[in-house]
Amino acid sequence: MIRIPFLKPVVPPHVFCLLPEGVTYACVRRDDPAGFEEARHFRYPGGAPSAGTGGAPLVTREAIAEAVKAARALSGGRLARASVVFPDAWARILPVELDAIPDSSDAGREMVLWKLKKLLPGHPTDLAITWEPMPALTDEKRVLVAATPREAIDAIERAFEETGVKVGYLAPASLALFEGLASLLSDTASGDYALLHRSSGALSFFIARGVEPIFFRQRPPEVHADDADVHEREARLSLSYYAERLKGSGISAVYVHDELPGRELEKTTAFPVAPVALSGRLFSADGAFDERVAARPELLAGFAAVYGGR
Repeated sequence: MIRIPFLKPVVPPHVFCLLPEGVTYACVRRDDPAGFEEARHFRYPGGAPSAGTGGAPLVTREAIAEAVKAARALSGGRLARASVVFPDAWARILPVELDAIPDSSDAGREMVLWKLKKLLPGHPTDLAITWEPMPALTDEKRVLVAATPREAIDAIERAFEETGVKVGYLAPASLALFEGLASLLSDTASGDYALLHRSSGALSFFIARGVEPIFFRQRPPEVHADDADVHEREARLSLSYYAERLKGSGISAVYVHDELPGRELEKTTAFPVAPVALSGRLFSADGAFDERVAARPELLAGFAAVYGGR
């Protein structure tokens, strides 16, 4: 995966949320009250794009052309750059323990890829990756890695470039949610907090201290993420690791964003505090914000991708 953050003062408001069946465009308003100037969903013409060797769809210009054309019209022609968010199931996100924290050099990348080959047998070896160091709470040296088949990332960037749009931020939805909202959630919580995100094919679980993730776990796409027993078991296992290995002092808040019907994450009882659904009330959004997100849940990650860059 590749993320090329914009300079903060010039983060554009445009974001495209890619999905298996279509793409959702939004123009985000960051100023109070925060919200969406526009939000539209477009199904891919001709059905879903074909899948690459790693299973992630190979998005084409034809798949997104209608969405980009409409977005450009809605923005008065002012659409040259945008953020793009894609489903967690198209990537593998995992903490990786290394002998040393890698730098951004080719040698650092090779170090991470070498470890991924051992951790992800059978996964494509030509990966686009990004990583961030995790806090050193034990003797372990850990980085949080997001890895996506390179051909899928190249296809996304090429598709947008062919429509005249430069992609400045490209990330899985859970990372966009965490990176965009961590500062706000940290200020709201009184200590360590958890963030859970469930989407089609993936259940992602962060525990954070301030704006840094100290724990991350993602259920792989082949595991059914709509089983309430899975949620309870994952929560208990994660909290046990947090307390025993990371010496965590306790979770002060649990935030959830459930993109699937039933909102099962909000019913999880394994936490010491009741989960709270992420809502526009947390950042003084306008009155239509939660209604839009309820209709198109992927919009929240898209909003966070832009909001966090302000």
